[in-house]
Amino acid sequence: MDRGLEGRVALVTGGGTRLGRAIAEGLGALGADVAVHHHGNAEGAQAACEVIRALGPRAQGFQADLTDPEAPAALVAAVEAALGPVDVLINSAARFDRMDFLHTPPAILEANWGLTVRAPYLLSQAVAPGMLARGQGDIVNVLDVAGALMPWKGYSAHGITKAALAHLTEVLALELAPAIRVNGVAPGTVMPPEGLSSEVLGRLRSRIPLQRFGSPGDIVETVAFLLTGPRFLTGQIIAVEGGRRLDHGFS
Repeated sequence: MDRGLEGRVALVTGGGTRLGRAIAEGLGALGADVAVHHHGNAEGAQAACEVIRALGPRAQGFQADLTDPEAPAALVAAVEAALGPVDVLINSAARFDRMDFLHTPPAILEANWGLTVRAPYLLSQAVAPGMLARGQGDIVNVLDVAGALMPWKGYSAHGITKAALAHLTEVLALELAPAIRVNGVAPGTVMPPEGLSSEVLGRLRSRIPLQRFGSPGDIVETVAFLLTGPRFLTGQIIAVEGGRRLDHGFS
């Protein structure tokens, strides 16, 4: 990768796990110093930091429970004390609760709201003043085809909060322009949940026009494009899902 983020500090939430970890390592490959946030996966965050340091940039892990309303501002303060002002915020931490609507308890709804909507809102509030003062910054929200672009049965708490995050992406793009660009990436089936049978995986794959699952690299490349590509992009949500949202047929 071209090192188009050299000298910039990036905070990646959920950076010790799955897509968040891939994004954190990808930003390190682009030259960014990376704050790798985690809630419980300290081992994954440390492994990501080791990969990033081997590439040359600085990297450090930071633990925080982002469902605590006090945690986002404290996290940003800790990152900036250790690595310097945050230039790039990647809101990647998320839940993926599969649950029938009628049996979804308030605790699950609140947990999704706190992590998927309130935390990015408060993190953006915490990093924006510094970005505005410096005249430049980027926020990228990691969404989901489910909720952000189409409804999925069995994921009501997840879907409605991702829909709210999609709206927040557009609101912040308006409110924080022109200094700060705010965009989103909406993955489709990239890393299927563990434990799915080959039959279920086959059905999922058959509904994707490109007839394959995506890879973490597809998401990393899209985030890199949003951060290092045309500067005339803000308020955009790029779906990286092989055309999945286009298939509403009954075949």
